[in-house]
Amino acid sequence: MDIEKELEGILDDPLLELSPKELELFDIPADMKKVMEVRNKAEYVAQRKRCENFDVYRPLFLQVHRDLKKGLRSLVRISKTNNLQEGHFYVIDGQMLLLECIGETRRSSNFLPDARTRCIYENGTESDILLQTLRKSVVGNGYAVTELQEEMESRFFKQEDVTEEDKATGYIYVLQSLSQDPNIRGEKDLYKIGFTTNTVEERIANAAHEPTYLMAPVKVVATYKVVNLHSQKFEDLVHKVLKGGLFHVTVVDDNGTPHEPKEWFVVPLSVVDAIIRKTVDGSIVHYMYNAQLKCLEKVH
Repeated sequence: MDIEKELEGILDDPLLELSPKELELFDIPADMKKVMEVRNKAEYVAQRKRCENFDVYRPLFLQVHRDLKKGLRSLVRISKTNNLQEGHFYVIDGQMLLLECIGETRRSSNFLPDARTRCIYENGTESDILLQTLRKSVVGNGYAVTELQEEMESRFFKQEDVTEEDKATGYIYVLQSLSQDPNIRGEKDLYKIGFTTNTVEERIANAAHEPTYLMAPVKVVATYKVVNLHSQKFEDLVHKVLKGGLFHVTVVDDNGTPHEPKEWFVVPLSVVDAIIRKTVDGSIVHYMYNAQLKCLEKVH
């Protein structure tokens, strides 16, 4: 059997012939072709590339990280109604970026202002991601970094600020453990925050035999006089803010009884100081400690 002749015979079958009218059924109208061309046209997708002048931006990122650790800046979640601003820093999936500039604005499909941006990332890359795409990423899985606050005195109260009418109600203290336990000694930024109505020296005199002090001597890192405030409520508020950094450990007292102290936290000392200062001005109620990024996060 000659296969080629067989196929030729089948294809030459008159039943397969189409009239001009029938062929018109396969024609696509001109207006529909234009729509299809627009839909099929590959949309431009922003790509990351090396930032050629990153040396200009590197010090800015380093300073913002220092500000966060000192409590001079904080992280804040933003809502769908918030607009991103030029010159501000944002964090997406743990990586910081600077929204360096916003290009010519136009209306997006959802009628929101949109534009190409120039975003500088702390890993030395940049992109021209669309503003609304960036905003969705920040809203969905990121933070805005607050603007720099004015630096405050690290002391809780200056002695000259206290008058005869003021009542000293106690002391907030920050301690560092001198325990030789590897699980405790090896923990960086481990501090205890507590209060006492007596002097701090009197309160910690028996630290080596008290579970709350991890059954070990302690070093006084900082003390703050509490004036006209309820010391216990003050301490409770600080502990609530720092709950994300709570240090979990079990110690055994002199009688062999296990204890789990709840006043030790893994948190940079600068953040502790910022928390106490924000408690003084009343703004601490808007913050929580972000243990992953080791800085304060502003909450709504």
